[in-house]
Amino acid sequence: MARRGIKRKAPDLGHLPTLEDYAPTLFLRCHNQKGNDDETKIWKCAFEPSLENPEETTNLLATCGGKTVCIIDVETQQVLKRFQDTDKNENFYTLAWTTIEAGSKKKVNILAVAGEGAMVKLIYPNQLLMYAVIRGHKKYISCLLFHPTLTRLLFSGSRDGYVFLWDIGIPDKAPNNNYMPLLKISLQDTVGDALNLVFSERSQLLIAGAERGCVGWVVTDCPSLTPVRRAKVIEKADIIFQHPKSKTLTVDGLISLPGDLIATKQVGSGEILIWDLSKHVEKQKKEVAIEPLIKLKYPQHSVKYLNLGYSNGLLGVGDDQGNLLLYNIKEVISKHRSEDEENVWEASNVLEWPNIINNVAPLALRQELVVNTVAISSSHEYVTGGTDNNLVCIWKREEEETAQAEAE
Repeated sequence: MARRGIKRKAPDLGHLPTLEDYAPTLFLRCHNQKGNDDETKIWKCAFEPSLENPEETTNLLATCGGKTVCIIDVETQQVLKRFQDTDKNENFYTLAWTTIEAGSKKKVNILAVAGEGAMVKLIYPNQLLMYAVIRGHKKYISCLLFHPTLTRLLFSGSRDGYVFLWDIGIPDKAPNNNYMPLLKISLQDTVGDALNLVFSERSQLLIAGAERGCVGWVVTDCPSLTPVRRAKVIEKADIIFQHPKSKTLTVDGLISLPGDLIATKQVGSGEILIWDLSKHVEKQKKEVAIEPLIKLKYPQHSVKYLNLGYSNGLLGVGDDQGNLLLYNIKEVISKHRSEDEENVWEASNVLEWPNIINNVAPLALRQELVVNTVAISSSHEYVTGGTDNNLVCIWKREEEETAQAEAE
């Protein structure tokens, strides 16, 4: 029993390694559904993986919002391709890249996008040509994830209460619109919509951050599954990851890190937790309380659906004030221990919302400055975000000489 009058000491704020400064280079409004559209939400952005090295990215950024998917070259600051869906009910919420072998062992990148239309659309990014449509879900699709090594396998999470697993096959000139799921996973009413998915090969676990919690399913038979009319159904979650109490149960941030580590963000908690998945699975319990290795300080607000981004030791996330918070976690996660568990680490850098000029006049913003999604290039040269007011934000790392000159 706690003694009256004694308050627990607030955790100390630790300081992560510093980062170079970033300068805003271009804020694009390229998902317009009408004239001066400042209402379309940019829900997802992701850099294209390199064909030669999957750990690296190219300068091409895919973004989705409204009925539009864009391919942007962040180096030349040009919108190279713009795909606009003809389905009047479509509103894209999510996208995912994969690299697969086509004919003659030639590697190609494929972009999957989905949303309100309840269909996954497969796109060749070079031509921005939609070559296939995957039907099966009954309600909107909120998240997509390609298997980390079986790169033709795609998980899709939907409002209909299921996560489906698909084999997208090898693209060819003849479109295939007769896909059947390899596996169906029930989300049940208890957790609500899946907002993000990650797959751990070490633990053979698919994890969902959802409206009402964070759950996982053991999926060991991915390589042997084949499409059948009645796919195998996993009815119940194998493990429930319990986050500390907050005003809401929603886990809207979920991303995998090296070493079987997971980062999660629970709405309203004011923290991002980094924890060791393997150690939690080893407990062999249905419900496991998360024991974080690291806590990252994050603004305490109630806005939902703000996704985490990660690349090569740099974690990024937006907030409800137009800021992008960057955490240089490469060193602290490599230690892989919880000796600093009382510390809450501050962001290494906060990219604040700049004054934006639209042609010659300041840009008036009627919507809140919510940054829904963050993507970071593998070189860390570019950090990008997508907002609630139809802006794709591109920040570029400043060279030391430039930063020093501006400081003087």
